Amino acid sequence: MSLAVGSETAVRNGDRVYDDLRQRILSLELVPGAVFDEARIVGELGISRTPVREAVIRLVSEGLLRRDGRQIRVSSFEVSQLRPFFEANRLLSRTLHRLAAIRRTPAQLERIRAEMLAFENSLTSGGDAIMNEANYRFHKEIAEAADSSFLERTYSDIQLEAMRLSRQCFDMGDNTADQFQAHIAQIVADHREIFRAIEQRNPDDADALASRHSDLFRDRVARQLLGPPSEASLVNLAEV
Repeated sequence: MSLAVGSETAVRNGDRVYDDLRQRILSLELVPGAVFDEARIVGELGISRTPVREAVIRLVSEGLLRRDGRQIRVSSFEVSQLRPFFEANRLLSRTLHRLAAIRRTPAQLERIRAEMLAFENSLTSGGDAIMNEANYRFHKEIAEAADSSFLERTYSDIQLEAMRLSRQCFDMGDNTADQFQAHIAQIVADHREIFRAIEQRNPDDADALASRHSDLFRDRVARQLLGPPSEASLVNLAEV
């Protein structure tokens, strides 16, 4: 009995450390490219090295941390990666939304609805980190409803990077509060239309809406990171 209790405690500790480190990376508290300081994390959390190392293995497998010789670093994201990133995000999103409209079960549809509403609630009851996580869960439920494990796994990795890019945009801020509110309103409208297409088992609409929604994210990130839409770099991204 004591062994079982000990095992359960170890699992809980491992999950807690993983969740903590994941949030630090996604919130940019752990800066992209920085060396991961295992000793500091162990000291801050007051735990042994084992759950930290187990969490690191999981985060490396998800691409949020990377091995650099004997060091572990927070994965960085270069501007040169934006175009292939947006290309992959758009194509996978379209495919998974299309499949979700065809394959979703009633139970999966309800989970998608619940996460859609959770995102809307986060706009008034939580900060940007909570909103970012709620948006991730909405798209994660759609990917799971597509019932395509290999595509879902790759899409999940892309969505984690999308969360970091979104957080960077939050930190940089939009030009005006009105522009930000208009962007959020469009996200809410897109989510509702996407849900309706999946509910009605309309793969063509789900595909088209996923494409539009991906472009909305792409254009905002490009404006924030690369400057005004008139710049050649943004024009190139729009060709995706």
